[in-house]
Amino acid sequence: MTRPSRFAALIVALGITLPLHAQAVRHPLDGLTAREHWQLYEILQASGRLDSTFRLLYAGLKEPPKSEVLAWTLGRPIRREALVHLTQGKSGFEAAIDLTARRVTDWKQVPARQYMGSRAESNAAGALALKDPRVRAAITRRGITDFTHVSCGPANNGYFDLPEERDRRVLHVTCSDDRGRVAGYSESIDGLVAVVDLTRDTVLRVLDLPGGARTGPVGDHDPEGVGTTRAPLNAVEMVQPRGPTYTLDGQTVTWQNWSFHFRMDQRLGLVLSQVRYKDGDRQRSVLYQASLSELFVPYMDPSDPWNYQGYFDLGTYPSIFGGIASSLEVGVECPRYATYFHSIVVTDKGRPRERQRTSCLFERNGGDVAWRHTRDGGTITEARARTDLVLRMHMNAGNYDYLFDWVFGQDGALTVNLGATGMDQVKPATGTDADTRYGRRIADKLIGINHSHFFSFRLDLDVDGPSNSLVVEKLERQTLPADNPRRSIWVANTLTAQTERDGQRHSPMTAPELWRITNTGVKNPYGDPVAYEIEGHGAMSLLAPDDYMQQRAGFTNHTLWVTPYAADERFAAGDYPTNSVAGDGLPKWTAANRAIANRDIVAWLTLGFHHVPRPEDWPVMPTAWHSFAIRPVGFFAKNPAIDLPKLP
Repeated sequence: MTRPSRFAALIVALGITLPLHAQAVRHPLDGLTAREHWQLYEILQASGRLDSTFRLLYAGLKEPPKSEVLAWTLGRPIRREALVHLTQGKSGFEAAIDLTARRVTDWKQVPARQYMGSRAESNAAGALALKDPRVRAAITRRGITDFTHVSCGPANNGYFDLPEERDRRVLHVTCSDDRGRVAGYSESIDGLVAVVDLTRDTVLRVLDLPGGARTGPVGDHDPEGVGTTRAPLNAVEMVQPRGPTYTLDGQTVTWQNWSFHFRMDQRLGLVLSQVRYKDGDRQRSVLYQASLSELFVPYMDPSDPWNYQGYFDLGTYPSIFGGIASSLEVGVECPRYATYFHSIVVTDKGRPRERQRTSCLFERNGGDVAWRHTRDGGTITEARARTDLVLRMHMNAGNYDYLFDWVFGQDGALTVNLGATGMDQVKPATGTDADTRYGRRIADKLIGINHSHFFSFRLDLDVDGPSNSLVVEKLERQTLPADNPRRSIWVANTLTAQTERDGQRHSPMTAPELWRITNTGVKNPYGDPVAYEIEGHGAMSLLAPDDYMQQRAGFTNHTLWVTPYAADERFAAGDYPTNSVAGDGLPKWTAANRAIANRDIVAWLTLGFHHVPRPEDWPVMPTAWHSFAIRPVGFFAKNPAIDLPKLP
């Protein structure tokens, strides 16, 4: 590995980015290159399986077996396979492709119309709705006679297993008027829903609800229409005149005592692999792999189309988003001195397309303290400055924007910070008696609808190797004897989870718990198993257990799940959450109640929060941050950051 030169640091400072896909493959978990994208397209064409209607929805690396990756060393051959999702006619398919042997190794049809969504599908649903005479008449009744700027599209991909929905692609379509559109906002045509069956290309019914309203002009909600902006601040900027102190070897990063590999996936976003920490002369394993697994956002209004709005953003919309990772703004979403990386997404006809600056890497010192102590009556102070390494991605999911930071600390901790911003989903409010049971007035004529956000993170921890267990420390009150002046204390009572049912844990708000992934085969100097603790808990779902929406997002039933490692268990809500049936994903896998003690296990953390909108969220909400951490517990013999140098 080579340290970046000062010239390279200057290139980074000027905003030059590194196209990961253009590099030669150096690691078994490297993302697909642009050349490999063309190869998989050519292999599919040569297979004779494609017709003129095919549309690619997803293409990504089909990972080699974990054992093969762990045994791989530099210079050995690298297996290269791809996984592809596509539609053809009215059906969806999944294919596995051996890029080296240039052949299709697996081809199967996706069951029950559960394939991912696409722009073509959205456009088709909108076109069917807009040409329906009932829809046009309803729009005309609202005073809109010029249809030039009227557009319609799916409000959701909700599914409730109703007879009209089974084995069909049924979408609830709404319309808007783009006339006067400013900064991306359109006037909603409220109270009008067309239920479209794309399997048979028909409009099943049109709901023209009484009291359907219009929001009126949208100029007042333009972020640029706030009037005179405040005076700018004097510039505050971190700089690294001597360049970064991390090193890059292809897609592998080394910084301080950390090393890890990363790639960008069109469905998952950032995927971190083989996360290790150098402890003396040992390279110690912490994580085999970590990534986002699913994002579920249900809305809390019982009227159509809101009652259908429960978005599975990772499983349904990567093709529509053009990959979940969006381009980062230099100097705004990452420091100017950061290293920026391009990545590749696939178009619906198979062409690889470069997306600019989909991730960035930078060191950050915000004036925080790594550790500090004052002694001798305050006359002597020892303190060390804290510096973090941040790997960042931004995701635009329709009206919402999310920032994901993977933050490596000098103390051996890995923190995930999640920032939510963007704009609230709104519906028109008419008169002073507007229904605010399901939201709050946040602007003139607008109600922001209550909703929740649930993120599932897949964490394949390998703490000093793959044989791990979940240890739960329950913090419980202990009543003391009458002769003790104290009446009570709390103690940590431990439970080693033996099965998946033991590993299903709830957010410990009232009954606090600590969750440790331990390796009983490796002891620290004090005789205890080495471990990493998962710290940080979010809100739980408030939906009823028999709510079909809740059953489709069963991963929200628990804050923590622990499963035995299985290569084909990667998505918390199942491989195909669009139109999914109840119980897919984690609930289905864990029904077998498999053993999880002293095995290669995977932890799944649900980070959730509820959002009751407020006026301060409009027209664009301030970024709200949520986080969790993976911290060492007995993994080291002492504070791993004790050796930080004093600042000059």
